[in-house]
Amino acid sequence: MISILLAVYNGEKYINQSIDSIINQTFKDWELLIGFNGTTDGSKDIVSSYSDERIKIFDFGKDKGKAKTLNKLIKEAKYDWCAIQDDDDIWLPEKLEKQFYQLDYFDVVGTLITYIDENNTHHGSPNLATDHEKIKSKSLSGINQIANSSSVFYKQDALDIGGWDESLDGIEDYDFWIKLLRKGCLFYNTPECLVLHRIHKDSNFNTKQYSLSEILRC
Repeated sequence: MISILLAVYNGEKYINQSIDSIINQTFKDWELLIGFNGTTDGSKDIVSSYSDERIKIFDFGKDKGKAKTLNKLIKEAKYDWCAIQDDDDIWLPEKLEKQFYQLDYFDVVGTLITYIDENNTHHGSPNLATDHEKIKSKSLSGINQIANSSSVFYKQDALDIGGWDESLDGIEDYDFWIKLLRKGCLFYNTPECLVLHRIHKDSNFNTKQYSLSEILRC
């Protein structure tokens, strides 16, 4: 079983597509933990319209920050494996099912992804490695190899490294993977596109800049 962590900040434009893509998974043994962080739009009303008993909603008030929200949500997760979904991304129906079969062999399992825009138009894919050694090598050279919303990972490993660095909102995922690699976790990317990753002007990554040398510091 898998606990899915979904942090929402003013996600009303795409949140339906994000949640629907989870509900439509062929793998059904999941819980979805949705955490609102400083949301001021209609996202709460949209999420409240879902009646699926696997969906649990947490309102963290004005306490903004994706990393902060993920740290809160993972403490609420009741399963050993966790996945992350973004409020503007879309999972293809077999994503979790195909990843589930790899969890006996790896600690972090991602997938290949395709970029989409505001209108769900496809815009190509990044060149992501699939095997552990290449993922490790590229990641440690400054090229993130795990798409945040494609990931499934072992919860205890995340807790062991202290979760997400709340000072790095926007690139907290890259820092998170680097720490798990240094912990000795085994990584894998399922070699097919199972996530549509949305790029738009309000994307969290596009709002801040960070020094990779700081993140990669020993």
